[in-house]
This record gives sequence, C-alpha cells and structure tokens, in this order.
Amino acid sequence: MPYYRKFLMCGLILALLMLCLSACSSGNTFSTSTTPAPSNAAPTATPTPRQASLLPFTPPTKCQPPSPISTKLPEVRGTTPNAELWALLFPTSGLPIKAKQEIKIVWRMTGSGDIHLRAYNPDGKSVNPVWGPEEHGGSSWNRPGAEWGTGFNFPTPGCWNVHVERTNVSGDVWFNVA
Repeated sequence: MPYYRKFLMCGLILALLMLCLSACSSGNTFSTSTTPAPSNAAPTATPTPRQASLLPFTPPTKCQPPSPISTKLPEVRGTTPNAELWALLFPTSGLPIKAKQEIKIVWRMTGSGDIHLRAYNPDGKSVNPVWGPEEHGGSSWNRPGAEWGTGFNFPTPGCWNVHVERTNVSGDVWFNVA
C-alpha cells in the first residue's frame, strides 16, 4: 500500500476513534441525585407528595426493645414483614450510639425503588438523615439488597426508631441512644 494511502487510512481510523470517544463522553443533561436541594425553611411534619405516596406508617408512641447489635460487626437486622433490612454501624465514639454525635449507618434493603429513612422517638420528635441516602455501587458487606449510606444525629437520648421504606417494602431498626 502506498505511503499516502497508509496516511489516509490512519487519519480515517483516528477520526472514527475520536467520534466514538466523543459520543461516549457526552454528559447527561439531567441529574441522577436523590438528595434534595438544601432549604432554609424550618422542618415540617406535612408529608411531601413523594412521602405521601409511600406505604402507610404511623410513628411510634411507645418504645420497642432495641434491635440486637451483633458482636462480630456492629450490624443490626431490621424488623420487616416483607423484605430484608440490615444496618451496619460506624460510630465515631464506640457503642452505644450517643446523642448529639453523628453516626454513619450503611443500609441494605431488598425491594425496589429509592430508599427513604426517618427516625422517630415516642415523644413525637423526628429527624431526617443529616446526609444521604447515598447509593453505594457495592461493598464487601455481604447482605441482601441494594446498599446506601446515611449519617444520623439523634438529638436526644432514649429510644429511636429508624423507619426505612422502598417502593413496596418497609422496615424498622430500633436503637437505644445514650
């Protein structure tokens, strides 16, 4: 093959390669984030349309026994009638969980759809995660379901119920916060 044909062929291959790479790297014009934008408004108990479409749930009016925390890993199996629910705890100052200190909790739950979490105490107080839920692509923690990370800061000691929902399933994890 003459030199100019090799040069032309290389140029054509390079142009096709550039075209393919630019098609693969074009950015999305939409966001996949599930974290709502920060708001300066005070928290409210009125459910958003998204929350209203979730499964029926009545916040607790009395405490349940805390969910047992395993001794090997600080993990908890949640109570749920129709799914698998697990929480892996990453306390910054050991166990028990302490009030007014952020704790990272990794969640695994079977089911479908986004995950929604909110913590309640029997006095009617409720808190959302201080961050998250952030979907994890995977990890070495071997429990069923998709995985998310959250941060919680329980404002007062006592009994706290973290209620967890996906589109078609729900469950609860009970903590005794010191």
